[in-house]
Amino acid sequence: MLKTKEGSLDETPFALLLHAIEVGGRTCGLEVRLRNLEKQFAFEDGALVGCESNLLHETLGASLVAKSKLTEAQHHQLLSESAAAEKSFSALLVERKILSAFELFKHLQANLAQRVIDVFRWSQAKWRLIDSFEVETPIRINTTRLIYTAVSQMPEDLVNRHFSLQPSQQLAINPQGPSATESLKLAPKDLRLWNVLKTRPTLATLTAAPGFSPDEVRRRLFTWSMLEMIGLAEDVGPATAPSPPTPRPVATEVEVPTIAGLPFLDDDPAAMNVLASEYLTVRGKDAFGLLGVPAVFDTAVIQKAFLEKSGAIAPVRFKSADARTKAESLLVAYAKAFGLLTDFETFERLRKRSELAAQQKAQPGGAPKSRDSEFRIKTQLLDAESQLREGSKRLAAGNYRGAVEYFQYACDIEPSPTALASLAFANYRLNPTVGAPKAIEELTQIGRRDATCEEVWLYQGSIAADRGRFDEAENAFRQGCQIAPNNKQLAEALQRVRARKWVAGH
Repeated sequence: MLKTKEGSLDETPFALLLHAIEVGGRTCGLEVRLRNLEKQFAFEDGALVGCESNLLHETLGASLVAKSKLTEAQHHQLLSESAAAEKSFSALLVERKILSAFELFKHLQANLAQRVIDVFRWSQAKWRLIDSFEVETPIRINTTRLIYTAVSQMPEDLVNRHFSLQPSQQLAINPQGPSATESLKLAPKDLRLWNVLKTRPTLATLTAAPGFSPDEVRRRLFTWSMLEMIGLAEDVGPATAPSPPTPRPVATEVEVPTIAGLPFLDDDPAAMNVLASEYLTVRGKDAFGLLGVPAVFDTAVIQKAFLEKSGAIAPVRFKSADARTKAESLLVAYAKAFGLLTDFETFERLRKRSELAAQQKAQPGGAPKSRDSEFRIKTQLLDAESQLREGSKRLAAGNYRGAVEYFQYACDIEPSPTALASLAFANYRLNPTVGAPKAIEELTQIGRRDATCEEVWLYQGSIAADRGRFDEAENAFRQGCQIAPNNKQLAEALQRVRARKWVAGH
């Protein structure tokens, strides 16, 4: 359980924060800040349901452009239409038949997961719990499985910082915690490591396990410890004799109940689109909109609409747990709307409220919005490219401190080889005497990961030339020119260093 309402990710790993909120079943918001980067996560009963981010590439439109689902022109056109018509960007995607409702839901789910995974690489970030905020389209994600996926992408130094054990320390499965075999879909390789934990091995034994690198072992142990699945043997307590297995009932051929004579709807694209469309828009509708009935009190019409709606998404018609969960939540919403509209007094109150809202919207200026920025095109979003451009301007102007700041912002948003190389070089320029060895080491490591990064060769050559190592500089510039023959900076730098070599030789 969380004992504080704010802190640092250096002290409280993000995985632990997510797990504590899930286990506590909390309905709250979580704000995470890293310098000028900001994300706010929404939770309902412990489940992650949404995220607001100030990063441009994490917007739905930008992510669809990156996946070639939209062109840049379509993206900007839809943004303009969304602002002008006061329709959500998501709704327009379905309305224009760019995406089906089911495809949209999948993209929203993947987009939310990526926003979460991104934070796992942040260090020096601050977090605080905030009041919960309304999420128009709740996209529930299995937090436990998301943590399992995200830790595999964390920087190695962060994993080692949060998971430090002595080789002689013994680890054991926590009998009071959740089981990895039940909570996670373990690959056969990971399952072998989990089974080794039943013998209460030392860390040294685990890291020497065949088929695993020490880094792979540490990442899995870190994940399982954050999820309270394992712990130190001394903390877990003495090993107990395994209890005899409880006989399990023999599973029937079809475990999920269904309606006799009717097939499951999971493989029916039309049915899945109806399910996704209804689920995505359920929160934006009143009782009349949910059942699709006019504001005329007629119990027969209301009952017919309820039966048609509930029959179209009957939970027993879906095989997958995810689809059934969505159908069940919709069925609850339809049943609540049916109960409200079949009570005459409640019906009249809701009818008057609906009419008032329609009148306000028809007036000049429209009805006041609960979120006045919902349809506004956001221009304050951050993107790595603009931060890189600004940093490069400052570097060229000799403002090295400013360049470091903007290159750091670019690395925070997206740690690309170009951003990392630029940051290393700007730090060197800021303090040439002390920064040269560190910059050379960092550039060398970046070059090993991506030998096609032009900036690596440009900056390596520049540092070598500054130190009078003209042969090293010429070699670096030459390799850069081979990779990027149209790069004028590299070509001009190669000419200059050759001229300096000739002068030095004479």
